[in-house]
Amino acid sequence: MPKIYSAVKLPETAVKIIKDQNIELDMHDELTTPKTEVIIDRVKGADGLITGVNVQTPAEVIQANTDLKVIANVGSGFNNIDVDEANKHNIAVTNTPVHESVASTAELAVTLMLALSRRVLPGHEMAVKNEFNGWQVMGYLGGNQAVDKTLAIVGFGQIGQYIGKIAQTFNMKILYVDHEEKDTDINAEKVTLEEALKEADYVITQVNYNKTSHHLFGKKEFEQMKDTAYFINTARGGVVDEAALVDALKNKQIQAAALDVHEEEPHINKELAQLDNVILTPHIGNDTYEARNKMAEVAADQAVKALKNKQLDYQINK
Repeated sequence: MPKIYSAVKLPETAVKIIKDQNIELDMHDELTTPKTEVIIDRVKGADGLITGVNVQTPAEVIQANTDLKVIANVGSGFNNIDVDEANKHNIAVTNTPVHESVASTAELAVTLMLALSRRVLPGHEMAVKNEFNGWQVMGYLGGNQAVDKTLAIVGFGQIGQYIGKIAQTFNMKILYVDHEEKDTDINAEKVTLEEALKEADYVITQVNYNKTSHHLFGKKEFEQMKDTAYFINTARGGVVDEAALVDALKNKQIQAAALDVHEEEPHINKELAQLDNVILTPHIGNDTYEARNKMAEVAADQAVKALKNKQLDYQINK
C-alpha cells in the first residue's frame, strides 16, 4: 500500500481524500512543527510528503528518501522547500494557490490597512479602559480615511491583484510594482519601487520571498516613503529589514506599520511589539476555515494524484 507522510496536522476532509484512495497516512497529529530529525525518520518509508509553510524541507530531508514522488506544500509559497534538491531527484513539488487562500490573505491586508488608518487598536484601548468622554468635533485619535488615497501594491500576483480589486471600492489610486506588466481589468499603473514609495499613502507588500526580495524594504526604502505613509507586510517576514523598520517608526519617517509575517518567525520582534503605531498579527493571512481547509484538501489531492501517476494541477517545478 502506498504511503504519505504529512508533517502537518490535516483536517478530516483532507484525511478522507487520502484514505478513500486506499493510501496509508502517517500524520503528525499535533498543532506543532516536527523537528527535522523526526521528519527525516518518518519520511524514509513514505512515497509522498505533505508539508506546510511552517515546515522546513531542506536537502537533508529530501536526501533521506530520494524515491519520493511528491512534496505537496500546504501554502502558495514554497520557499520552505529546497526545490533544487527535489529537481535533482525528479520529485514533483506542488503548492496550493487556491482562490480561498488568495481572497483571505487579500482580505487581511486590507483589514490591516484600515485598522492602522482608522486607529482601531487605540480606539479599542480607549473604550475598554473607559476613557471615552464623549464625541467631539476635534476627535481623539486622528485617523485617516483610505478613500481617495493612493495605494502601492508591491508584488502584483494573484493576491496583489485581489487587494487591488478590493481597494477599488475605496476609489483609491492604485500603483503596482512587479517585474512584469500585468494583464488585468483593475485600473492600476505599473511604476518603479522608488516611484511607488514616494507617492503612496499606503504600501502593501505581497512579493514572493527569495534571494532577490530579501530585505527588499530597508533603510533606503523607508526613507523614500512619505512621513504620513502606512506600511503593511502580508508577504513573508524576510522581505522586511525589521531593524530598519523600527528605526523608521521611531524616527517618524513613516506613520505606522502592520505586519502579519515576521523576519524571525515564529519569534516576534520585541522592539516592534513595544511601539504604539504598530499592529502585529501571528501569520493569519489565510487563517480562515475556508482557506485552510481548501488548501489542505488540495495538497492531499495533489499527493494522491502523484502516487496514482495522474497529472498534477499545481506543480511548480515542471
